[in-house]
Amino acid sequence: MTQRRSTQPKLSSIDRALTIVEYLANQGNTGASLADISSYIRANKATVHHTLAALRKRNWVDQDSSTGYYYLSNGIDPIIKYRTRCASIVHNLRPALVAITHRFNELTHLGRLVDENIEYLDKVEPDRPIRVVSAIGRRSPAVRTALGRALLASMKLTPEQVNWYLDATIPNPYLRRRFTEEIHRVHQSGWAEELEENEKGIACVAVPIQFKNGEIVAVSVTAPIERMLDAQHRKELAFGIAEEVHKLDARLAGYVPSVLI
Repeated sequence: MTQRRSTQPKLSSIDRALTIVEYLANQGNTGASLADISSYIRANKATVHHTLAALRKRNWVDQDSSTGYYYLSNGIDPIIKYRTRCASIVHNLRPALVAITHRFNELTHLGRLVDENIEYLDKVEPDRPIRVVSAIGRRSPAVRTALGRALLASMKLTPEQVNWYLDATIPNPYLRRRFTEEIHRVHQSGWAEELEENEKGIACVAVPIQFKNGEIVAVSVTAPIERMLDAQHRKELAFGIAEEVHKLDARLAGYVPSVLI
């Protein structure tokens, strides 16, 4: 006898757990029964119960002793706080990004450090026919980007930590030298740059921003290399970023930034 194959692809254990978490997040405080969860993810109760047990062990899920319903627990709080913090940073700095883009008519980014990479949290596009293409959520090696260099320089890394970031991207001797130069620039002048070192034909200038709680992000201006060849212009971009961020001080409540310029 030939078994009928389900048209619904089977979920891996990780996918199954995340799907359950997403489902419970939409159920509110009431939660959901084992039967409802099993029906939603199209898996048998034994499999779902096993996954729920793992989630309960991590304190991501708990069970109401009276109803038997499952609901999200406080184990996911760090994730919620992380996303809320990122959203708050984006919201608070968005006016500065808009002002910088309007001032220079170039692409403006907001980024943060994630392991050995920088992650683009927000961007504002210029009104130009020729412009740089980018995406929110995209990641790039920190040592190759102005954003990453600005962030790393602000962390006051030990030589061993610097080597870890460099080794993580398998850089050539030229990149090591350029990274060292830009770290020195940030320490001396408060801003970093990269000229076609992350992407051919593209240049970038970035300024680090430190909040009252110690968290550091960076704001950058990115443009085709032909519009960034003049060193004085790049310096003006960096100071322009700092000026626009400083204008937000009164509106940022507990997140007043201190631009390192």
